[in-house]
Amino acid sequence: MSLPFSTGTKSSSTSLNEPPVPSDISATVCRRLQDNQVCICDTCEATRTRMLHRANKRIRRNDDEEDDAKLQEADDTMTVSNASDTALTSTSTSSSAVILASSTIATSAAAATSAIEGNVSNYNNKVATMQAACRTILECIGEDPDREGLVKTPERWAKALLWMTHGYQMTPEQVTNDAVFSENHDEMVVVRNIDIHSLCEHHMVPFTGVVHIGYIPNGKILGLSKLARIAELYARRLQVQERLTRQIADAIVETVEPLGVAVVIECTHFCMVMRGVQKTGAVTTTSSVRGCFESNSKTRAEFFSIIHGNGMKMC
Repeated sequence: MSLPFSTGTKSSSTSLNEPPVPSDISATVCRRLQDNQVCICDTCEATRTRMLHRANKRIRRNDDEEDDAKLQEADDTMTVSNASDTALTSTSTSSSAVILASSTIATSAAAATSAIEGNVSNYNNKVATMQAACRTILECIGEDPDREGLVKTPERWAKALLWMTHGYQMTPEQVTNDAVFSENHDEMVVVRNIDIHSLCEHHMVPFTGVVHIGYIPNGKILGLSKLARIAELYARRLQVQERLTRQIADAIVETVEPLGVAVVIECTHFCMVMRGVQKTGAVTTTSSVRGCFESNSKTRAEFFSIIHGNGMKMC
């Protein structure tokens, strides 16, 4: 039986003895053909069609894989670029913040240095002026400012007087230093026997003694040491005892807004001891009351009982 082959024309009939259809693209086609002949039987045509179809699928799959790889590479590049941009932005922001902080610190330091230098210069000018005044005073009382024991006296006196009146350079806000705390306590708080030393404004000689401070909180309490600091603030000025008592009470009212405040000062005035009547045993007592201490006699009596030692006894 003749084989159905041709160089270009498809046969309409097939042989019953044809080999099975190849199952893979690598299978060989009809071996009964001679060189340069192409079999056009249905079996070989079907095989070639499947081979071409599989080849196209592999080509498309390779193209898809290449496209996926390119897309992934592009995504990676974009991610790296975004990360770099973010890092650069963050670095730039951090650098700007550091520069701003450094500039702020430098400005603050310069301002602080300038303030300190200004204060030092102002202090030195005051000392120099007071030294000259002291020399004049020494001469007026018949002393020689240049003798050995008095050579440095004008400077010592100037610095001592500036320190004894340093209360002029402070405010209650500065000495309390935000030591105000919320506390639900509505009973009396008393600090007794706080030493104070001041200068009488009439003769510029000392008066010394103690101050007793009591107050009833109204939701806020003040650090105990700050009561002593407030007393010191106003004592380190040229004073009269009456005004000093009132100023301490008013400062506590402004600081913690209590239900009431009571202040008692007991002092010996050297203007009555060293000169004038020269009464060494005289003690001056002044008081200033605010709020419930002023309106309620029992509250006031309790305070005076405590400061005079007739109240609570410690075991």
